[in-house]
Amino acid sequence: MKLKMLIVVLFVLVTGLSFAAPHLAQGQKMPGDDVVIPSVDEKWGPTKFTHQQHLAFSDCTYCHHTNKGLTLESFNAGKSERIPLCAECHLRKEGDPKTPKGADGTELWSKEAYHINCIDCHKGEITKVPKDAGAIKKQGEGPTKCAACHEVKE
Repeated sequence: MKLKMLIVVLFVLVTGLSFAAPHLAQGQKMPGDDVVIPSVDEKWGPTKFTHQQHLAFSDCTYCHHTNKGLTLESFNAGKSERIPLCAECHLRKEGDPKTPKGADGTELWSKEAYHINCIDCHKGEITKVPKDAGAIKKQGEGPTKCAACHEVKE
């Protein structure tokens, strides 16, 4: 019985290490990988965002534009300042006086800000870039239909 338990434990450890090895070899951890982006829309629910899927498309500071110099390496080394969730500034609804505004005066409430960043990048049509944003590596490869990212509210 103890031998069987030992074999199971070893199997789980080896499997876990083989999965983690590519990340450990690079010395990288993933920041909170499954982030849930809330929605203020009446029809569409939250979106699950996965950092791992987006690393190939832009620098961290493209989305986290208020964290100048943020890199995955600085995050992993614990050298980054606090990284606020996008919703801390952008969840406000349209017309809220605290909503940040773009250089052209556009209210960057959550739906507007996320759609400029997310949908435009998914379509390959980025025309507005956040102030102090990092580099875009590639674009045009994400889903563009609402239900592909959002939960549908009933």
